[in-house]
Amino acid sequence: MNGINYDAEKRARAGRGAVLRVLVAVYIAYLAFKIVSAEDTTMSAAACRVIGAVFIAADIAFIVYTYNLFRKEMKAAEADVEADEAAEGADDSEEQL
Repeated sequence: MNGINYDAEKRARAGRGAVLRVLVAVYIAYLAFKIVSAEDTTMSAAACRVIGAVFIAADIAFIVYTYNLFRKEMKAAEADVEADEAAEGADDSEEQL
């Protein structure tokens, strides 16, 4: 392991959220592919490509958002463990008096 302690509940929540967001990103990519490769539609091919490109751009933005949010949530889980340890250390010092 990397030696960093995490709050187990917050880490699990961050992981579950990231997995769900990745599944949504995969679905958006699937939709973009289907729109771009649509052959049996009355829409023009150029319109399909433009709409597909918009979906791909939205998907890339969503993936970046997911990554940044996951990092932020993991950092928050790490910081809380350190704060808890500091609070425990403060409690120990009061008991010694």
